[in-house]
Amino acid sequence: QLQMYIDLCSISNISVFILSDAAYGYYIHGRAVHGHADADMREIVTSLKREEENLCSKRGLGSDSEQQTFDMVIPMLLRMNYNRIIAPISNRDISQRNNQRSEVEKQITAYNLINRLFCSFIDRSLDDIDYTIGEKLFLEKFLNMEIREPPPGKGMLYHDDGQSFEEVLYYGNEWLLFIWELLLVVMLDTASQNFILSAILAWFINEILLKSFSSWRCQKNVAAKALIDERFLL
Repeated sequence: QLQMYIDLCSISNISVFILSDAAYGYYIHGRAVHGHADADMREIVTSLKREEENLCSKRGLGSDSEQQTFDMVIPMLLRMNYNRIIAPISNRDISQRNNQRSEVEKQITAYNLINRLFCSFIDRSLDDIDYTIGEKLFLEKFLNMEIREPPPGKGMLYHDDGQSFEEVLYYGNEWLLFIWELLLVVMLDTASQNFILSAILAWFINEILLKSFSSWRCQKNVAAKALIDERFLL
C-alpha cells in the first residue's frame, strides 16, 4: 500500500518532504516524468503505456534512476530558511489572528515560498546549499543512525531500500499498538479485578479518547507545518 502511495505521488506530480527531526527526515520523489498531472484519463493511460515501453525518463531522482524514496539529512541552512519563512505565521499575535483575510494571504505566500525553497533544493539551484546521493554504511544501517557528518551547506540523501518513511506513520506499527492495548487491559484488570470492565474501559480510552485526540492533533499539526487549510484535510 505504501508503494501505491508513492505511485500516486508520481501520477499527481507531488513530492513529499517529511521532517521527523530538525535536520533529519524522509523524501518521496514524486515529480511526474511527463511534466504535468493535469490530464484526462486517456492521457494518463497513454503516459503509463509510454513508461511501460521505456519511451520516457524514469521516475527516480537522478539520471536513469528508479529510486524514489530516501532517508535525508538536510543542511541546517535549509532548515533556517524554512524557519525564517514560517516564523511570521507561527509567531502571530492575537490581533493578527483576528484578521482572517490577512492571515490567509500570509499563509498562501509562505506556502509558495516553502514550495519554491524545497523545489530549488532538489533541483540544486540554491547558493551554498547542495546535497549528495549515496548509500548508508553497513554500520549506519545496522545502528539505524548516521555516523558521517555532512560538510557545511551539504545534505545527504540515502537510498531507501524499502519505505522507511512508514516510521512516522501508524501503518507498520500494528504490533506496538497491539502491545499497548494489551498492557492497558492488563493494567486496568489488575486495578479493577474485573476483566469485562477492563476491556470496556480499554476500548473507550483507545477508540474515544486517544484516537479522537490523535486525529484532531494530527490534523492541526499537518495544517500548521504544511500550511494547508484544515478544510482541505479529510
